[in-house]
Amino acid sequence: MDKFLRCLLLNILMLGLFVSGAFGQGGDECHLAKTCGSCMMINPNCGWCKDVNTTFEGPRCDLLENLNRNGCVNATQEASNLTIVMDEDLQDPVYSSDDEIVEPAVPIAPQRVDLKLRLGDRKTIDVRVLQANDYPVDLYYLMDMSKSMEDDLQSLQNLGSQLAEEMKKITRSFALGLGLFVDKPVLPFINTAPKKIDEPCPGCQKAFSFRNEVSLNQNTSLFEEKVKSSQISMSQSHPEGTLDAIMQAAVCKDDVGWRDNARKLLLVTTDAAFHIEGDGKLAGIIKPNDGNCHLKGNEYADAHLYDYPSLGQLNKRLIDNNIIPIFAISDNHELYEDVSHTIQGATYSSLSSDSGDIVQVVSDKYKEITGSIELAHSAMDGVELRISSNCKEGSSPVHPGDRPICTNVHDGDEISFQVEITATRCVDQTFDIYPIGFDKRLTVSVKVACSCSCELETEINSAQCSNGNGSQVCGICQCKPGRYGDTCECTGSSEENQDQSEKNIFCKPDNTTDILCSGRGQCICGECLCNKPMRQDEVVWGTYCECNNLACPRDNGEICGGSERGECVCRAGGRTQECRCRPGYTGEKCNCPTQTDTCHSSNGLICNAAGKCVCGKCECEADSKYSGPKCDECLTCTDCDLHTDCVQCKLFNNTESFSFEECDMCSQIIKIVEELPEGNNTRNICSLLDGDECAVNFVYEKASDGTIIIYVEEDWGCGHSEFITTGDQVYLVIIYIVLGIVLVGLILILLFRLYTWHLDRIEYQQFLEERGKTEWDDEFVNPIYTSSVCRYANPMYDSKWDVLDISSSGSIHGRGSMRTETVNTIIVFSTTCLSKLTHQAGNLPLTGQSIYIFRTNY
Repeated sequence: MDKFLRCLLLNILMLGLFVSGAFGQGGDECHLAKTCGSCMMINPNCGWCKDVNTTFEGPRCDLLENLNRNGCVNATQEASNLTIVMDEDLQDPVYSSDDEIVEPAVPIAPQRVDLKLRLGDRKTIDVRVLQANDYPVDLYYLMDMSKSMEDDLQSLQNLGSQLAEEMKKITRSFALGLGLFVDKPVLPFINTAPKKIDEPCPGCQKAFSFRNEVSLNQNTSLFEEKVKSSQISMSQSHPEGTLDAIMQAAVCKDDVGWRDNARKLLLVTTDAAFHIEGDGKLAGIIKPNDGNCHLKGNEYADAHLYDYPSLGQLNKRLIDNNIIPIFAISDNHELYEDVSHTIQGATYSSLSSDSGDIVQVVSDKYKEITGSIELAHSAMDGVELRISSNCKEGSSPVHPGDRPICTNVHDGDEISFQVEITATRCVDQTFDIYPIGFDKRLTVSVKVACSCSCELETEINSAQCSNGNGSQVCGICQCKPGRYGDTCECTGSSEENQDQSEKNIFCKPDNTTDILCSGRGQCICGECLCNKPMRQDEVVWGTYCECNNLACPRDNGEICGGSERGECVCRAGGRTQECRCRPGYTGEKCNCPTQTDTCHSSNGLICNAAGKCVCGKCECEADSKYSGPKCDECLTCTDCDLHTDCVQCKLFNNTESFSFEECDMCSQIIKIVEELPEGNNTRNICSLLDGDECAVNFVYEKASDGTIIIYVEEDWGCGHSEFITTGDQVYLVIIYIVLGIVLVGLILILLFRLYTWHLDRIEYQQFLEERGKTEWDDEFVNPIYTSSVCRYANPMYDSKWDVLDISSSGSIHGRGSMRTETVNTIIVFSTTCLSKLTHQAGNLPLTGQSIYIFRTNY
């Protein structure tokens, strides 16, 4: 229980913060509006002050409480309201003794509501829906008549009477109709060969797109007769013209016989897929489906002129006519299951291969449809609807999107819904809210209040507008061309063109914003007049009213600690405000004094040189051994330690502990004496070691005025004049050491360079000697050279030279007196030549007295 209360309190707190934040933000937004109409469009909480300019100052568009507080007498707010125009009681249909409907059912209430909404405002309508008993039902059976459905037709011929009897169990008022379809009677969807047009298959009738075989009526005998006399047809493509048939059955209300105030069911049975929008181009049909009725003599006569409809187009026509399709499919189950999710209210069921269970499917699907209630609407862009329901006790709410569905509903149950309507655009519209499957609807007329009624009451050439230079509308002046200003007192372009007018250039910092005077003032004749502050301590100033002192930090409840410490100034063109402190103060809030008088320790140092003076107080260093308000308290130090550092820096120029500046701040008076005075109650004897580990004794005493006097012995252990070392001498020693190191390094580098140069010279001389030993004469041949000429000698015959040409194809041709019968020597100049000559070896017997030289032409 405690956990529940904590959660409840937390939710209430969060809701309060949200509402207060939204309300406050609305107040800021309101100030941007310059007319009553624009004020109504900014925020539902904004109101408009209609007082004339001479009696009201301040933002005219503001929260109503702010307007009243600022002295507005005539404040207006076009409030949202809801008016129920028609609200008849829910009731079941009333029948006569012969089952004729005397009074139709009223399944939804109210029936008409008028709404006036501010932009962004919302109103909730309580809607009641009755699942009426004995509600009239229209069942239109739409059957695929292609060859593959022949066994289904035979089953229906035997089950027609059973289907009619089952409908009588459902309701006292029902109508039964029959529609048949195949496909568009054009190539390539059917066979148009002369022998196939009239009889596409043995015993088949001529193909057609859709035929209204039996209009909806209560004559079940006629339905059975037409089913038994129906003949199968045949198409040439596997998908059928199912969507064409559904479209004509839905929009041809008078031909099919759909009744008002009846639940309309369209039962579609098929085993094939369907053609979709665009498939008509296969037959040269490019005109889109127009969604209208084209029945002539109960048959779709313009199927060859219009393309197939799309699923979206079909869904709209089914919704417009309040028809619920039931897909009973014996094949392509996944396809039609997806279609049932696309079309509003549609259901899907598997059917046996011969449709023998069609009666049971109709019964089950009707119970499924009447066992749930779902609200739908036809609202367009401009309004936003949110529907919620707790459903009836025992029923189960389902939320498949933004619309709840109440299931497990029985005849006679009444379900309540809450419909929240929000205006999102300044567009008036009328739309319907309806339970799927019922003809009765709730009609909602929405008028969005984007203007004020006072805008119709215009005072032309008002005296309040600079003696007739404008008209007074809702308390403000609408100036004539060439005049502008709150009372049309300025000469120049009109307020309608103020975005382009030259005057507004001076009322905003740059062209990156259209907000004049930073939203904190009014542009009067090209100058910003800042609004009167809401609080006494608030100040708004600046060329563009961009500065507000409330943005500066406070100290002790005062801005920048008060006027004595600092003032609030603007930075970065009004984007930031910060405190500018007066002399003697610093810090973000000017809360820190700059004087260090309160930080001096007893030795005259600021915070004993062991800390920093921040805001008049010492902050000791973290690693220092000193602490306390002035960093001069040391638990492990003696009284002598407090003065040792000052003696060392002043006497020996030792800046290890203090800097030169801090050393100058030492307030002790040091006196060098020949002999130290004896210690007593007011004198303390101390000693220290100088930089050379020499002992130095001194005595300090405190004078009557609080000054510390230190006496140092003139001649101490190591001698006074020999061991005082200046800082300049230390620097010289360091410089000499560094120069010595650099000089030694340069010498070593030079010696290394001379050594490597000597080695390189020796190696170069050896190279010259080797090259001189390998000089070759003209007859010397490099031992690794291989000649590109191959010689093959025939020692049996004398030599005679001639030439053979070898072409790129490898054939051989002789020149001059060459004899091709014999070859003595062959000279080949390339590897390619040798390979081609070898290829032709069968044509060249190597038994001759001549020598031939072969060469290539490539």
